[in-house]
Amino acid sequence: MEPGTLAWLGFGWWGLGTAIQWVSAGLARTPRKTAAGGRYRAQDFSIVAPMAGAEDATAAYVQALRRLADAGAEILICVARPDDGAVAPIRALWPDAPVLVGNDDTFNPKMNNVRKGLEAAARPVVALCDAGIGLDLDDLLRAAAPLATGTGLVLALKAAEAPGSFAAEVERAYIDGHQARFLFAADRLGIAVASGGVTLMTRETLEGIGNWRGFNRWIADDYSVTRSVRELGLGTCLGAVMPRLPLGRRSWSAVWRRQVRWARTRLRLPVWPLVLWEPAIGWAATGAAGTIGLLGFGANAAVISAGWAVHTVGWLLAEKWFMTGRGLSFGMRAAAAALLREGLAPVLIVSALWGRTIYWRGTDLGGQWRETSREPKRDAASGKSV
Repeated sequence: MEPGTLAWLGFGWWGLGTAIQWVSAGLARTPRKTAAGGRYRAQDFSIVAPMAGAEDATAAYVQALRRLADAGAEILICVARPDDGAVAPIRALWPDAPVLVGNDDTFNPKMNNVRKGLEAAARPVVALCDAGIGLDLDDLLRAAAPLATGTGLVLALKAAEAPGSFAAEVERAYIDGHQARFLFAADRLGIAVASGGVTLMTRETLEGIGNWRGFNRWIADDYSVTRSVRELGLGTCLGAVMPRLPLGRRSWSAVWRRQVRWARTRLRLPVWPLVLWEPAIGWAATGAAGTIGLLGFGANAAVISAGWAVHTVGWLLAEKWFMTGRGLSFGMRAAAAALLREGLAPVLIVSALWGRTIYWRGTDLGGQWRETSREPKRDAASGKSV
C-alpha cells in the first residue's frame, strides 16, 4: 500500500512529540550552571510560612521550620484566624512558635494570609514557602545562592515524595515527571518560568515590586511575582535543589480537582496556549498519530500493537532518565501513574475548558479574580489606580 500524506503527517507528529519528550528530559535532568556567589547564612533569611488547617501543620513541617529558627532564620508562620486548625498542632510541637494572625480582603485567599508575613519580614532575603515542604538549611542556602550574583528571583521547585496511595502516586507523576520536567527544560533554555515551592528574593527586590502587591497582579501569585521581578529588569531562575514534599495519602477527587484547578488557572494567564499544546504532544496523542502512520503503510494489528509497546517503553524511559538525573525514584508504580496521567491528558483539558470555577480551599478564586479584573487596575508598586 502506497503511504499518503496523512501517514507521513502521523509519523511526523509522532516524531515531534517523541523528540520533545527526550529533549525536555535531557535538558531538565541537570541544573543549568549559574555563577558562584557569596554564601548566605541562616541569619540572613526571613521565611514566610502560610498555613490553613491542621493538614498544613504536619509534625515534619513544623519541626523543619523550628530547626531553621534554631539555626538563626526568622520564621513567620501565617494563619488567617486565631482558631485556624493549624494553630493547635503548631503550639503542641513548638509552644513559642512565631504565629502571625490576620487576613486581607483581596481576591487571593493565599496572599490574604501571606501579606502580613511579607510586610513583617526583616532579613535581607525573604523566602515564601509552600506548606508541607521539608526545607533544611543546606537546601535553603544552595537555592538562594544566585541572589548573591544579582538574580532577582529564585524558585525552588518542590519534589513530591512518599506517596501513601496510588492517587498520591499519580499526583507525584504530575508534580515531578511532568511539571518539573518541562519547567526545568524551559529554565535551561533561559525561558522565564513560574511555579510553587519556595520563592526567594532579596527584601530590596520585594519592596521594589510593591511587597505583596507584586504577587497579586495576575490570578496566579507565582506567575505574578515572576513577571513583577522581570519588569524590574532582573533575571529569574529555578533553584538548583528540589525541596521534598511528602504526599502521604491523597484521594482521587482531591488530586483531580487540583489538576483541573491548575489547568484552569493557567488558561487565564498569557501562557494559555501551552495548556492546549501539552495534550497534543503527550503520549496518547503522539501514539495515535504514529498509529495513523502505520495504518497508512498497511500495518496489521500485531505491528500496531508492537508499535504502541515501543512507543510506551521509549516514553517512560525518557521520563525515568529525567527523574534519576534529579535523584528521584521511578519504579513500576511511578511508570503506571505516568501512563495514567498521560491517558487522562485529553480529559483534563476538556474539564479545564468546560467550567470557569477555580476552587481553592473553599473559595472560588476564578470568581474573585473576575470581580477584581472589572475594577480599576492598580500599579504594583504603589497600589494607586492608573
